[in-house]
Amino acid sequence: MLLNRIKTHMGIDKLIRERTAQLQHLQNGIVFVLADMVENRDRGTGGHIERTTTYMKILIDGMIERGVYAQELDELDIEQLVSSARLHDVGKICIPDSILNKPGRLTEEEFDIMKTHSAEGVRIIDQIVSRTDDVEFLRSAKLIAGNHHERWDGMGYPNKLAGANIPLPGRIMAIVDVYDALVMERPYKKPFTHEEAVRIIMENAGTQFDPQVAEVFYLVKDAFEAVSLD
Repeated sequence: MLLNRIKTHMGIDKLIRERTAQLQHLQNGIVFVLADMVENRDRGTGGHIERTTTYMKILIDGMIERGVYAQELDELDIEQLVSSARLHDVGKICIPDSILNKPGRLTEEEFDIMKTHSAEGVRIIDQIVSRTDDVEFLRSAKLIAGNHHERWDGMGYPNKLAGANIPLPGRIMAIVDVYDALVMERPYKKPFTHEEAVRIIMENAGTQFDPQVAEVFYLVKDAFEAVSLD
């Protein structure tokens, strides 16, 4: 009888693992489809989503290795956090093509519209949550989408959060997103060199960027450069 119970429990454990793997596969599929929709609309940022996801992993690994924000990171599902970085610009789905793909600098009015993509991203993710009840899966995606344009000095958007009031995933993504924007060519600008991008980010540590996260970025900058050149 005991042996039968053990076999039953083993069967249940196997079933749970299989169902968990299936759910993870479904979740990853949703993320990839949404991210691909954004990438296909924003013609000036080819490869941005996959590069920033890779940068995110590099920076988080560097933070873990050095014990930076160890408690906060320990409370997060790192695999889900990295995967959800693909949705940081999902709100751009709501931005008109005339603005999203404008071959030049935006006017002040156009930039105000572009800035709404952060809040729109939160709205879209909330809609998904309301229909799936899978809050944990999309929790990190919502934190990143809604906060990656906030600034350490409180001058960012959409909510002008400052310092540690900005959720950590948003503070990490802020550096990752800006680095890729700097080193890649866009319709409105030539690419900066890796060295120039590093200098700009470090000069803005403590104003635009979390200084502790920026310090880790500086220590892993060579890995960033390797990805940017790939």
